[in-house]
Amino acid sequence: TTSTGAMPPTRAARRGVFERDALVAFVRERASCDAEKAEKHAKTLRHRCAVACRGGAMTLDDVENVHALGLPRAVVDALRANFVLYTTKVRHESRSGDGTTTKMIVELAGGDVVEACVMRHAKGRTTLCVSSQVGCKMGCTFCATGTLGELGNLSAGEICEQLAHASRGDAVRNVVFMGMGEPLNNYRNVIDAIEAMTSDKGFGLSPAKITVSTVGVIPRMRTLRRDAPGTRLALSLHAPNQALRQKIVPTATAYKLEDLMATLDEHMASGPKMKTMIEYCVLGGVNDDEACARELGALLRGKEVIVNLIPLNPTDTPAGHVPPTREAVQKMLEILTSPEFDLFTTVRHEMGQDIAGACGQLALKTPDAPDMEDMIAPKKKTRAVAKKFKSSSSSTKSPEELSISSSVVPSRDWSRVECALVAATALS
Repeated sequence: TTSTGAMPPTRAARRGVFERDALVAFVRERASCDAEKAEKHAKTLRHRCAVACRGGAMTLDDVENVHALGLPRAVVDALRANFVLYTTKVRHESRSGDGTTTKMIVELAGGDVVEACVMRHAKGRTTLCVSSQVGCKMGCTFCATGTLGELGNLSAGEICEQLAHASRGDAVRNVVFMGMGEPLNNYRNVIDAIEAMTSDKGFGLSPAKITVSTVGVIPRMRTLRRDAPGTRLALSLHAPNQALRQKIVPTATAYKLEDLMATLDEHMASGPKMKTMIEYCVLGGVNDDEACARELGALLRGKEVIVNLIPLNPTDTPAGHVPPTREAVQKMLEILTSPEFDLFTTVRHEMGQDIAGACGQLALKTPDAPDMEDMIAPKKKTRAVAKKFKSSSSSTKSPEELSISSSVVPSRDWSRVECALVAATALS
């Protein structure tokens, strides 16, 4: 159902325990307590529910010590009658042949579906890619989700429930908002979801392990630093100049590249180690030539960023984009990592075609490749290693070291470079 107002409606009609505002308001009213006490009780309940989800709980009946909240029995009984552990359900789940990724099709209370993807890395690290909207209005020409338009916002609880579903089978350490939707167009709910994910009375994740990807909603990029401190930012740039960016990302007309770069500088200067990921979807014959690479290098030169070159995985969109050649991407990589620009650069390579399907175009990381979310997060060891490798170009490097340093990835190592979500496609 398409919204008729300026802001699409929140989709879920039923109340879930991860809906912070609804839960606090209910406790405050039924227990006749002040806002501070209601918030405390709600946080305790959400924490116990998060722990229970990791243990495989499916309903509130599976959550231990629900009655030990310090609330009257009648209030707890009313909570159990009016709230549920999940308002969403996993309609379908598929696992890649090598077992490193699981894709979930999550059905919302209103019947819409979104996708979430669990990606398992080396040494037990697990990343969850979550959706924040049904559809997207940004209209990126390489992304089929953009052809749907913006059909609705997920509530904070619906976003958190994707993490809860994933936690039943995996110990999720990283969360990336790179699924369906533009997270900063569903700002309040995304912020509330991040609060629940990072609270020690919630899922207990580190803010540095959460990455929010945006096509460049400048006003919200500025407030993100205030409202979700420590959270990582990924900027979907896709072009080195304003004219080309408007062709690839039509909504770029609202936010000029010059202003976007100024906002990026503000974000990175807001605190120590605020390294940002720059996502660049490489489109054959559009933004993949040497001139584009040099222009991109000049645009980003001197900035504390990680550049991800993302070779297009074809989607059924009217623009009809085609993937770039391996040679074109290799040349871009060489230029960006050359002494002239010296940009920390990696390449994403599509894998996992056995479960890609129409519900989303997914790629996964090879088990022994570096975890991109860890590369963004502050980590002294990684920075020191990168510096060491850059100063020791004559030494022999492993494929992992090549991804961490600013060196060029040889063509023989393409099957081992870092891989991840490329673009979401329309749901069938």
